[in-house]
Amino acid sequence: MKPTPRLKDPVYPVPALEKGLDLLEILSAKPAGFALVELAAATGRKVTEIFRMVACLKRRGYIVVDPQTERLTLGMKLFELAHRHPPTERLIAVALSQMQTLAQQTGQSCHLAVHSNGEMLVIAQVDSTRHMGFAVHVGAKIGLATSASGRVFLAFQEAREQSRLLNLAQSTLSSSTETIATKSQASGEAAFEATGQQIRRKGYVSMPSDFIRGITNMSFPILSRCGDCVAAITIPYLQWAGDHGYPDLAATRTRLGEIAQTISSSVGNIERAS
Repeated sequence: MKPTPRLKDPVYPVPALEKGLDLLEILSAKPAGFALVELAAATGRKVTEIFRMVACLKRRGYIVVDPQTERLTLGMKLFELAHRHPPTERLIAVALSQMQTLAQQTGQSCHLAVHSNGEMLVIAQVDSTRHMGFAVHVGAKIGLATSASGRVFLAFQEAREQSRLLNLAQSTLSSSTETIATKSQASGEAAFEATGQQIRRKGYVSMPSDFIRGITNMSFPILSRCGDCVAAITIPYLQWAGDHGYPDLAATRTRLGEIAQTISSSVGNIERAS
């Protein structure tokens, strides 16, 4: 008896689920939120068509309502779910203690970022031990082809995956207005292929900040067992008038690389976190 043919990637219509996902995706693109009428217009549906879905998402914590303006915005539920995801949870658990050590030894803040839909998403951050410092907030989105973390992430991917991610980054840029470091994204993507191999040979990225003078962004990959990058650890190195006993830029970069290797060894068999 011949086996029953199986359809490749079958598509089963699930209208209610797709309606809910449409609402979440549209809300994610506008931090200021929407009035209910505006949200309905943005989805191309009537208010009566989305009212019950919005009520359900509010009850489950995915959507919150501003009591003053009654505008609808995304809640923190999706963020919480992402951090419960085993690869991400494990990555953060392993990395945080190392990042705390790094901040103490260097007097610089550091952050960990993973790829998320054409951007780099900061999932962990540790402040400098100095009285003042610079830090990138958890939840910040950073340009994939223009940032240090994004460039090092791209450099340690296979050529086909690099191309896919660069196309995805351009698509994301076209529809997003809240991404950090997007002003030169398109030109950065065109130039990346010429520099990716050099980054891979060096093993890291070190580049001046495009936005803040005096900061050098240094980033190393967190590698899986097969050698591709699952995350990037970065120090936005802030140049101080006096070092106060802390290492200089070159020594800080060396220590960052050592910490990245330690984390990679600990999560070397982890699945990609995004």
